[in-house]
Amino acid sequence: MDATRYDVFAETFSVDPILQQFRGDYNDGLNVCEEICDRHADDPDRVGLRYERADGTSGEMTFAELQKRAAQFAGFLKSQGIGRGDRVACLLPRTPELLICVLGTLRAGAVYQPLFTAFGSGASAYRLEKAQSKLIVTNPAQWPKLADVKGLPKTMLVADSRDAVDGTPGVLFGEEMAKQADTFEPVKLGPEEPFLQMFTSGTTGKSKGVAVPVRALPAFYMYMRYAVGLRPSDNFWNVADPGWAYGLYYAIVGPLLLGCTTHFNEAGFTAENTFEFLRKYRITNLAAAPTAYRLLKANENLLKDYPEIDLRGAS
Repeated sequence: MDATRYDVFAETFSVDPILQQFRGDYNDGLNVCEEICDRHADDPDRVGLRYERADGTSGEMTFAELQKRAAQFAGFLKSQGIGRGDRVACLLPRTPELLICVLGTLRAGAVYQPLFTAFGSGASAYRLEKAQSKLIVTNPAQWPKLADVKGLPKTMLVADSRDAVDGTPGVLFGEEMAKQADTFEPVKLGPEEPFLQMFTSGTTGKSKGVAVPVRALPAFYMYMRYAVGLRPSDNFWNVADPGWAYGLYYAIVGPLLLGCTTHFNEAGFTAENTFEFLRKYRITNLAAAPTAYRLLKANENLLKDYPEIDLRGAS
């Protein structure tokens, strides 16, 4: 019998081997940050994130570094009385600070709420109000969209100094992180408790809130392992923005759950930028929306300038 056939795979499949990999007890309580970060931090050299900022500067962070930074952000949340079940929103581009906020929120047992940087003030205000968000993290470029939002929650600004945006309330990311210890005991959640606060695209009326429970983690694993075909040795890049479900689920939670390196590219999407990023970071596994692939196909004549590209898979 052909073991590669789907019906054979489905007949013999069990979720138990996936659950046995978790540090926490899937039924009695686990922490999502611990499962997608701490579990891989024992190897001090294991890279969790490679990133390139819009100005061309680049870097990487190991799982061990991400663990410490997540602990600092979780410590800040606790100092503000933010914890289990509270919504923490982020309006940031694809930068290391975004990932730190996601991980730190999850470590504290709070619920991470993504906001897309292309949203106008109305879309963000609606989601913040409906989710009753306790904190929003943003930067000087995005702040003008929030300046006139009524009932804006506590604000944290990713900026070098208070002078970056005149009149911005709240605190600075770097200053507050520096005050916190780099250890924080992860808050365990039950399988039905939420860890992500999403909103539908609003095809019928306004967007509806959707809370993603901890019990969804095996589904994230399944998609990455068997649909995307992610391998531990892959350099994985999901082009989708984490402000939307596909980018948050499968550029952050999914690959990190499997202990794989994920990649962030803050620059705007163009064929040239994409081909260069694939070449520079030796991406072996790519995920993107159909519109992205259509754009790349329309510019396939450029591929001759990037002979080092060596993709194993694309989805």
